Parts: sequence; C-alpha cells; structure tokens
Amino acid sequence: MPRKETLTDKVHDGILEMIIQTTQEEIVLNESKLVEHFGVSKAPVREALVRLCSEGVLKIIPRYGYVVVNLTPKDEQDVINMRIFLETQALQENFCQLMKTRLCVLKEQIDRSVTGGDVTVWEMLKLNEEFHLLLASCGENRVLVRFLSESLQIQKRIYAKNWWRNKQSMQIKIEAVPHLAIYRALCDGDLERCLEVLKQDIQMDQLSMGSGK
Repeated sequence: MPRKETLTDKVHDGILEMIIQTTQEEIVLNESKLVEHFGVSKAPVREALVRLCSEGVLKIIPRYGYVVVNLTPKDEQDVINMRIFLETQALQENFCQLMKTRLCVLKEQIDRSVTGGDVTVWEMLKLNEEFHLLLASCGENRVLVRFLSESLQIQKRIYAKNWWRNKQSMQIKIEAVPHLAIYRALCDGDLERCLEVLKQDIQMDQLSMGSGK
C-alpha cells in the first residue's frame, strides 16, 4: 500500500509548487513566513525545508534564508541519463525475480494509477515514483535504489516545472494506462522489449504516466 501523506509531505509539495510557479530570478524562503503561509506549526515546515535541502532543491545560507538551487538544461539531461543507467541495470539484475514475484504487485499499482479523473501533478508523480521504485527494488541492491530515489526527486521538480510552464495548472487527467507496456513485456518474458519501453518511459518529453502502448 502507498505511504499515507503526512503534513510534512503537504508542506514539502506546497513549497515546491511555490518554487516552480514563481518568475523571480532568485528565490529566498523564510521559515517564519512559510509557517504563516501554510498555517501550521514550525515542525512540519522545518522538516520539509530539511528534506528539500537534502534533495538539492534548497541550500541554507546562515542569517539569510533558504535559497533555491536552480537546475540547468544539462542537469535535466544528466538526471535522465542517470535514471536510464540505474533502472536498466536493476531490470537486468532482477528480471527473473520480477516475473516470479512482482507481477501481481506491479499490476495492482498500475490499476491504482488509473483514476479516471483529474489529479494533481504531485499525486501523479508519486504514483510514477512508486512504480519505478517497485520495479527496481526487487533485488537486494539498496545502494542503487537509494540513488534512484534521489534521481526521481530531482526529476519530480523538473516535470512539475515543465508542466506548469506549459499548462499554467497543477491538475492533470490520466487518460492512458500508465506503464502498461513495461508490464506486458514482463508478462511476456521479453527482457529486450522491457528495457526498450522502460527507456522510452524515462525519456518521455511530456509529463504522463506512460503511453499505455
């Protein structure tokens, strides 16, 4: 089952949303102002800020505040390349085990992702992250999974920024069945096709949950 969203999660995503929607060149965040803005105590705001620092979204400058770390086009391509490297490696290591033990779990996750209505970009990205981590965590390579989780957090910000820039909205309708091509290739026991559709999914140009091919 997916992890229940906490107050810290909501503040974390709310801060990210503020960051991606601003047109300012430099963004400096203040803890006290964020507490007032979200109407919560200091604890979830502080926890969210610490998490955003660990994810490379923010850096703290003493006696100044939390400054947004801007991503370059090279950063965006680098994180895609890193995901392809990590996820294809995990798939090749775990392919036989995935077919034996994870097909039902993956199908359940795919079914949960088909909402039939509008969701927020954050909800969609969390479902996407859940699928890819399930796919990669079948083996015992915990270091690989940790680096993949960090890469997905970076790409989460990139996708959300691009979506806002194109749509001026944080809502999206999931129309295709997400990750279905990957699941079908697994069911068929076709490693080469599974690797190819996994790469295509990672390289997708627009925010989606997969093509449903």
